[in-house]
Amino acid sequence: MKLLYPLLLSTIITITTADRRCRGVNFNGKYYDIDMIKEGINKIHQMALNRNDNTVYFTYDQLSEIPMRSLGYVKLDTREAGLIGGIRNASGVAIDHVRNKVYVGGQDGLFVLNKDGAPEKYPVYDSIEKLFFKDVLFFVNSKGEAHVFDNGILNPVIELHNEKVDDLIIDDDDNLFFLQNGTLFRVKIGTRAINIHERYKVNVITVDPYYRAFIVTTEGVFVYNKYKFALDKVSNIRDLRALSFNKNLEPVYVVVDVMIKLSLNPLKCVEFY
Repeated sequence: MKLLYPLLLSTIITITTADRRCRGVNFNGKYYDIDMIKEGINKIHQMALNRNDNTVYFTYDQLSEIPMRSLGYVKLDTREAGLIGGIRNASGVAIDHVRNKVYVGGQDGLFVLNKDGAPEKYPVYDSIEKLFFKDVLFFVNSKGEAHVFDNGILNPVIELHNEKVDDLIIDDDDNLFFLQNGTLFRVKIGTRAINIHERYKVNVITVDPYYRAFIVTTEGVFVYNKYKFALDKVSNIRDLRALSFNKNLEPVYVVVDVMIKLSLNPLKCVEFY
């Protein structure tokens, strides 16, 4: 970890020097303290934060002779961390906050964690790479095909017919964003007109609790402005591997192999005249 700290400090310095009146990490117009939650998360694949109990679930590569992905968790309130077994090559993870369900996708299909935290299988046998939940469950399989799973019924996402997809999200205005090899595209649910946002190389797409779309790029973090049909920059933080938000809209993200939580502390921002 000694080699990691200069990189993290460099990132922090880059962020804070934009406004010398305040101390901390600037994100979406507010300044935050950095709280390092967990180290050693190798090649994180997907992350989701359950806002009902403040637990972060994430899938990542295990360092072993046979490459495999595993499902891990961290309870932010207590820092308890662990692994959940029983899902071969766990990859996708998403949360239904209304029903308090944690969905996990893997090589053998779709699972849900029961009240004891153990996986139970759903009748979906596709190899799943990414998951997203908004009213119903969406997933992307290993072939890059997008599907929706609703009340036990599986259907393709019509708007993405014949499109190869790496990841997808849907915002509060029914805009469906999806990635193809780091390029961001957008299509309105119920239509087939696909728009491209090709200015930035995109690493991660996610939503906050209000389903605002956040776009993580090599040049910083952006939020989609549905009135301008454009991306507005909200942070200079670059090259994040995963991003989520708690119920207070405080970001939780992974950079390199470290999970970080940004904690809002308005006393850290002082005006000088």
